[in-house]
Amino acid sequence: MQKRYRWLLLGIILVGTCLRMPITAIPALLDTIQRSLQLPASLLGSLTTIPLLCFALLSPFAPQLARRWGNELTIFIALVFLMFGDFLRGFSATWLLVGTLLLGVGIAVMNVLVPAVIADHFPQQLGSVTSLYTFSMTLFSAVGAGASAPLAKQFGWQPVLQILALIAGVIALLWLPNLRLNHRLVSANNQPKVRSVWRVRGAWLMTVMMGIQSLLFYTVLTWLPKIMTSRGVPATTSGLMLGLFQLAALPAAYFIPTLAAKAKQRSDLIWAICGMFVLGLAGLLVPSHSLWYLGVLCVLLGLASTGAFGLCVTLFSLKTTTAAETAAISGMAQSAGYLLAAVGPVSFGLVYGALHSWTLLLLILLVLDVMMLIVGLAVERQQTIFD
Repeated sequence: MQKRYRWLLLGIILVGTCLRMPITAIPALLDTIQRSLQLPASLLGSLTTIPLLCFALLSPFAPQLARRWGNELTIFIALVFLMFGDFLRGFSATWLLVGTLLLGVGIAVMNVLVPAVIADHFPQQLGSVTSLYTFSMTLFSAVGAGASAPLAKQFGWQPVLQILALIAGVIALLWLPNLRLNHRLVSANNQPKVRSVWRVRGAWLMTVMMGIQSLLFYTVLTWLPKIMTSRGVPATTSGLMLGLFQLAALPAAYFIPTLAAKAKQRSDLIWAICGMFVLGLAGLLVPSHSLWYLGVLCVLLGLASTGAFGLCVTLFSLKTTTAAETAAISGMAQSAGYLLAAVGPVSFGLVYGALHSWTLLLLILLVLDVMMLIVGLAVERQQTIFD
């Protein structure tokens, strides 16, 4: 591998480390932030909702920015947005919201463009590079969730967020050598007018698959502890089970993209991922509070949720022929996916508040999983999304 591509590979891995950590670090700090800034409880939910809405609304525009400025330069600018967003969040309630908005913009752009960079520069190592990217993202997502509260107790919550800003700034500096590779996205065959991705059947299938995957992941992540505690499991045990859910995601984050890239047919992989979702969600219908039983369910759901995400990100590249197509489908699919991710957990919470039962909601998730299986198999049957 040429030295300049080593810098790019390092940069991709480092970018992965900072795409989820600024978000997953916040839930454990919500009570501390509320007391410190005297915030109303209704405002706290926006600290995780704002980034998800940014992902949904801005993802389709990231390819346009890349066509104007180039992939690598656009990612650098997004890292700067992320750095300032992290830094500003600790000053006041107003700056907390402004900073959250800025980091949401930065992460939204990088979510879309990193798969395009991988497809553009590492077409022969697509699976392995995507594996490193998703693994770093998943690992540091768990680190952010687990380490933020102990660090805040020791140093205060503002320094924790400013440490995240420092990390983003260092990554931006290490990304600078990659600007030598910067080039603008162009359409296939360099044609100025191409078919809109929003009019392509395969793109809509991929979008539905990504959307259901996002809804399943964020709904399980949000409500898994509550489901357990509502059935008599102690809150501390529920928290440990959520940690196991995140820890179990690491093998899937690394191996699924590699397996998907090497496989001639990915239908077996789709069946396996959706099957683990079925076992995990159906298992939650059983009102058991046995630790080993709940642990198995958390492992299955962790493998399935992160496996589905890794598969979708890999398919963005495998089912397209140019970096421009990869960016276009990545932007479209993530836009709809994160919109569902933002709406799903909230709507499920409202339904639970009315019914005081998880049975109907778990059955709905099972139906959505079957839909994801059908759509995923339909995507796999197409040579490319744009066929």
